Amino acid sequence: MTEATAFSPLWGEWHIRELVGHGSFGAVYRAEKTEYGNTYVSAIKHLPIPPANMTKASLAAEGLPTDDDSLRQYCDRMRDDIIREINFCYTLRGNTHIVSYEDHCIIPKKDGIGYDIFIRMEYLTSLPQYMTEHPLTEKDVIQLGISLCEALELLNQRHMIHRDIKPANIFVNDLGVYKLGDFGESKVLSNHSAGMTIRGTYAYMSPEISLGGQADITADIYSLGLVLYRLLNGGRAPFLPTNTPSVDTSAIEAANIRRLRGEPLPPPSFCGNAALSAIVLKACAYHPQERWSSPQEMKRVLEGLLSTANSEPSAYTVRPPYSTTGQPSVNPAPSVMPAPSVMPAPSMPSVPSVPMQTPPPKNKLPLIIGVAAGLVVAAGVILTVVLLSNGQQNRQPEVSQSVSNLSPSSTVTSEPSTVVSQPSTVVSEPSTVISQPSTVTSEPSQTSAEGMSVREFFTTPTGQMIQSTYVTQTQQQIDETLGGFLTFRMYTEGEDTMVYEYQYKNIDSMTESQKASITAEMNNSRATAQQEIRAFMSEYNIRPYQLVYRYKGSSGTTLIEFTITV
Repeated sequence: MTEATAFSPLWGEWHIRELVGHGSFGAVYRAEKTEYGNTYVSAIKHLPIPPANMTKASLAAEGLPTDDDSLRQYCDRMRDDIIREINFCYTLRGNTHIVSYEDHCIIPKKDGIGYDIFIRMEYLTSLPQYMTEHPLTEKDVIQLGISLCEALELLNQRHMIHRDIKPANIFVNDLGVYKLGDFGESKVLSNHSAGMTIRGTYAYMSPEISLGGQADITADIYSLGLVLYRLLNGGRAPFLPTNTPSVDTSAIEAANIRRLRGEPLPPPSFCGNAALSAIVLKACAYHPQERWSSPQEMKRVLEGLLSTANSEPSAYTVRPPYSTTGQPSVNPAPSVMPAPSVMPAPSMPSVPSVPMQTPPPKNKLPLIIGVAAGLVVAAGVILTVVLLSNGQQNRQPEVSQSVSNLSPSSTVTSEPSTVVSQPSTVVSEPSTVISQPSTVTSEPSQTSAEGMSVREFFTTPTGQMIQSTYVTQTQQQIDETLGGFLTFRMYTEGEDTMVYEYQYKNIDSMTESQKASITAEMNNSRATAQQEIRAFMSEYNIRPYQLVYRYKGSSGTTLIEFTITV
């Protein structure tokens, strides 16, 4: 506070009143100006060059020259880079969902080498601070997503990416409007600091940026998806427990590793809207091509969902089960959560436990394969059974309505290729997303008389939501029952083939008798599966297709296939 106060009043009229926050490279202050009895408030960011954490010793440790001339040139380059970022912020002025730049000044240091840079911006409340007094509803989370997508649209038009979207860089004005801030000054400083070359915050960083690879606007979409995910997950990152007051650093690191290596994210724990959960999970897809292809696309889907949410009499309040102090919240989440209603967890056969860490003994191999056969029978028809039950036993109009509003207003033509490559057979990075074009296909209202292909259906928002929830819940059931012994995937091959694939982790061969046993069990359920497939086709206007059950060994070799055709 003392160093910045020495420059007050800035611009001859702005008096620094209090420290609002500080980071590795600078600090933000609340400043006031009084004129004709009126008081005006602004936020002022102070960026000292060189930063306090950059010393001659740290530069020398990186092999950089530390003589005065070299240090002066180094500081000048840093100043020029920040000026370029300021000029970029200047071009963004007047946009509703971007923090407004108002003024800046650069003051050379009187004693020593370097500068003090001050940037004046509109005074706002950070999202974390705002949430302490304004618990967010699901509608609020949707609106926040829409607002940030609009900010990203503007960046995308200028061929820029933010690279550091996180709650601390999201702000709210007194009218409740969400805005994106911090457009690069701290990133410039970090790039000039020794040992800091990857831009962004690790907890919200996309996998490609964490690996130092090329990134585009989908990296920002990923980070935004993680922000929304955590808002719907009690403030916790994916793979962290949401029923305990605190988690240790080792759990946080392990969760980040699982996320960055591509494990499918479970749905956020406190999201009562399955459609919203599916939108967020798509934004957080591991592979960039599987995310929303643009901020505009994601915004259109969120806007469709918001129009449905606005018609509901009330909205569920998204509140973490624990406060930031580690004590139970005063107003915890309702004891009865609105369940994701698109796809309940598939029922699983009761089976004996299976060793989790070692290959099963040979004398237990037929039993495990038999269990897997029963699993396939259950999983093979559960998709259509559940879809039918939505229409016959447990129909929930509000979900169907929200799904119908997910598609953009105009029909988007799917990609011309009709052959979809089979996903990688590497167990450590399963591809759980059905092959799809880079843009989302509209709902089936525009399909031909014979219906859409099964591939086309699973590129619609409805199909994507069903697929994401089904794969996640099926894999969870497999893990609970067989201790992670199988990996489940579902994907399309060509236009009219749907594949349910099960890959063993410790089996590379089957005897003929084992194959015959599986085939016999599948044959016993063929008629039922065909009946349910026909009902599924009728429900969603899908033309006839074939369903393939595929077993693979741990090496990726196909051990057996079973096809059901209608």
